[in-house]
Amino acid sequence: MELSQRTAAVASLASIAALGLLAGSALPPGAPAGSSTGPATSAASVVAGPQVLDEEGLRAALLDHTDFPMGWAGDSDEQAERRGIGVPRPTEDGCRELFEPAAGQPAVRAGFARTHTGPFVVTVAAAHGDEAGARAAMEGFARAAGECATFHAEEGPEQNSATVSYTAGESASATDGAGLGEEAAALRFEREAGDAEEAGIVAEVVIARIGAHTVRIAQAGRDDAAAGGLGDLAERAVEKLRQVTDGHTPRPQPDQPGTTEL
Repeated sequence: MELSQRTAAVASLASIAALGLLAGSALPPGAPAGSSTGPATSAASVVAGPQVLDEEGLRAALLDHTDFPMGWAGDSDEQAERRGIGVPRPTEDGCRELFEPAAGQPAVRAGFARTHTGPFVVTVAAAHGDEAGARAAMEGFARAAGECATFHAEEGPEQNSATVSYTAGESASATDGAGLGEEAAALRFEREAGDAEEAGIVAEVVIARIGAHTVRIAQAGRDDAAAGGLGDLAERAVEKLRQVTDGHTPRPQPDQPGTTEL
C-alpha cells in the first residue's frame, strides 16, 4: 500500500474512533420515546419492546420519499445498473461491507436520485440478531475501512463500462459533531479523475447502530453538486430506526415535501 493510501486509511480509522466517542451523547438504550428530540410519533405499535425487527419493521424504519426535499426521486438497483453510475459497489468482496451489510443478514434498502447524473443516495437498515451481532457489524465496517483505503468499481453502461478507483480522503463531515445512535462512523472517498477538467466525484457513507440494528446512508455524486452532506439524512435515519425499535410509527416530517419523478 502506498504511503498516501496508508495515511488516508489512518485518517479514516481515526474518524471512526472519534465518531464512536461522539455517539455517547445519544439517548441511552431503553430511554423513553418521549425523551427524543425528534418529531412526535404516533402510539401505533410496530414492535413491542427491544425485539429484533423483522422485514416489516426494518422497512418502517427505512428512509422513504417523505424524508427527502422536493426534487428527489426514488431510484432502484435496476435503474442504477442501466445508467452505470450510482453509489459505488466495490468489486473487491472485502470492501463491499463499506456500503452494505454482510451477506445473510436480514436487511432492506432503498435508493434515491436528485437527477439522472446524481447525486445518488442508498440507505440500508439491517437486523443482526442481537446487540453483539450489531457490534460485530460495526467492527466489520471498521475492518473494511482499514483494508480498503482504495477500492475499485465498474461504472458506465454495461456494454462500455470501465474500472474506476476510489481512495479514502478526509473524514466525511456528515455528522457535524452530533452523536448518532449508540455507535457511529463516517467515511469519504474520492474517485480517481479520468480527465483534468472533470468535476471531482465523491462517495460518503455513514453507519450507525441502535441496539441490535444498523443503518447505513451512502451518497455519491459530483463534489460541486453534492446534496449538502449527509448530516440531516443520517440524523433522520437514526431517529426513525430508534422510533421503530421503541415501538412507534414515525410520522412524516412536515417540512419535507417528498420526492418527485425524474
